Amino acid sequence: MSDARDRSGGADLVRALESEWQGALDRVLRPLGYASADVGRLAPRVVELSRAYNEGTAEGRKSKLPLEARVAFSFPRDVPKGTAAVREIVADLEPPLRVVDLGAGLGAMTWGLARALEAAGKRGRVDAVLVDEDPDVLRAAAAIAREAPRSAIDLAVTTRTGTVHDFVPERADVVFLGQVLSEMDLRLEAAARVVEHAALIERLQEQARFVVVVEPALRDRTRHLHAVRDALAARGVSIAAPCLHASACPALAIEDDWCHEDLAALDLPPWVTPLAKAAGLRWQGLTFSYLVLQRDPIARPAPAAGTIRFRVTSDLLRSKGKVELFACCEDGRRPRIRRLERHGSELDALCRGDVVTLTNTERDGEQGERELPFDERGRIADHVTIDVGPVRR
Repeated sequence: MSDARDRSGGADLVRALESEWQGALDRVLRPLGYASADVGRLAPRVVELSRAYNEGTAEGRKSKLPLEARVAFSFPRDVPKGTAAVREIVADLEPPLRVVDLGAGLGAMTWGLARALEAAGKRGRVDAVLVDEDPDVLRAAAAIAREAPRSAIDLAVTTRTGTVHDFVPERADVVFLGQVLSEMDLRLEAAARVVEHAALIERLQEQARFVVVVEPALRDRTRHLHAVRDALAARGVSIAAPCLHASACPALAIEDDWCHEDLAALDLPPWVTPLAKAAGLRWQGLTFSYLVLQRDPIARPAPAAGTIRFRVTSDLLRSKGKVELFACCEDGRRPRIRRLERHGSELDALCRGDVVTLTNTERDGEQGERELPFDERGRIADHVTIDVGPVRR
């Protein structure tokens, strides 16, 4: 499968790059002496690139990383991450728009937004400023913008050489930090990095409607993002997604836990799959972690009696006679929820990341009040309705 269903109930927003993108990227690769079909030559370069990022040695050496691997592999892999990260705000975005992509690399996050807008039926112009410290990468990003297939979204790309720390915040509808935080300030102690990155995001938020942070789904890097999120929430910054609450992140309370997205149905494009296999990397599914902040305050009304809303934060856990999942509730709890098969199969269709509302339809007690939809052991009774979406909060 190449698409991941959009949980907002509309058309699919998150899609792998189409076949015409192969030709576009090949035209960018040609001056570098490569083509996407050069799997044998590209695979070692992709391995080198992957090792640098996974081992945390990419900071300060972007110009030394293999650009051809970034064009042939990283760009088509990362564009859908940008699309997925903005699913819950795309309804609020109407072109013309201004985007700033910090540590942009080839601009994958910006392209992800453009594709989300197009898939949502939007039309118009998006002016994007791609900021990166590597001029060679920015030249390749500009080439991608020239060679890209035509779209209903008129994406106008300009590039600017510079670092994230040196960037002076400016007015924008969306600011991206795509796989940037995990490469920054690695020489600082963990707590100091959290303070530094929270302050950076807060500065950006003052000038942007939305700040979108995307990180790899690796445990340590995602837990760092959780800690940054908590620091921002404590300072009153509005969290639009994925959290349904502003309380402390419950995943941080468990040392080996972290919350991330996993689009199991979204594979790499067929023309990238051989390269991933040759490099020993995954080609099935898409994992990442993300955080979306917004400038305007978010109203969080108290849930109605007998109702609770949560985001699914795990894959479904199936065992004999029941289906279970972990949930992050709007009240900050993170219970393990289960339903016996004899009480219904509604949980079977849920996916990690779904926003679910449980409603107890049965009134209890002398006052006829509704109790919570699940008991202290997380069991959902047969008189509870299960509604999925819309993905909007």
